[in-house]
Amino acid sequence: MLPMQIIERIKSPYNDVDVWETDSGIDFEVAGGTHATWDEHRILTDYAWDAIAAAALLRAKAPPRSLLMLGLGGGTAIRQLRHFVPSMRITAVEIDPSMVDLARRYMQLDELNVEVVVDDAYDYITACTKKFDAVVDDVYMGGASDVFRPKTHNASLMDALCQRLTPGGILLANLVTGSGHRRVQSKVRAAFKRKFGQLRIVKPMKGFNETLIGGPTAAPSRLKEFECKFTHPRDIAAWDALSVRTLG
Repeated sequence: MLPMQIIERIKSPYNDVDVWETDSGIDFEVAGGTHATWDEHRILTDYAWDAIAAAALLRAKAPPRSLLMLGLGGGTAIRQLRHFVPSMRITAVEIDPSMVDLARRYMQLDELNVEVVVDDAYDYITACTKKFDAVVDDVYMGGASDVFRPKTHNASLMDALCQRLTPGGILLANLVTGSGHRRVQSKVRAAFKRKFGQLRIVKPMKGFNETLIGGPTAAPSRLKEFECKFTHPRDIAAWDALSVRTLG
């Protein structure tokens, strides 16, 4: 097993990123946390990206045919979704061109057949006229010692996000839930409940994240249909460990 080592370090107007080489892949570290990860042997990660992908698959009518990802990072969740639904039309918006460049060089972004837009995600949704079966809000910025959400999920932002949904579409939000993030977590949960009445929460096997789902969803048993997509035993364990609950 090779020791982890930093192979590149960048500073952009938006993020300070350390690129770590691991024994089987690459991690992008931002503000002391893993911002993206790629493992040549596995589909899942045990962490937040698994919950994002699983949540998207729970759209009631069927798994999404189109998806808008706000906050590309290294494309970890997108890679998973492409594995589950190869025909999905995916658009990803990322404000930091340096992050897009890193994802292309280290995480095989160009192999994922994704439309990448370099723009502020929230500006994009107000100008965009396309609609999607699922919209994922994973917008975090790197601070001095932690990541943070750059905008409050008020009624105006929630309306703008939902304007991008097809009938029967779902809105997802990835939330950090650890110390220092609980106030934001509570506010976003409340915004989703006001908009949708109730919401589903998907939690991964490890880490301090949850994915909120607003809109019509299928029963959690839908996820069983995708177990055949895994061959690595750790992926099977991570998928089985996902928890889905309703908050009404």
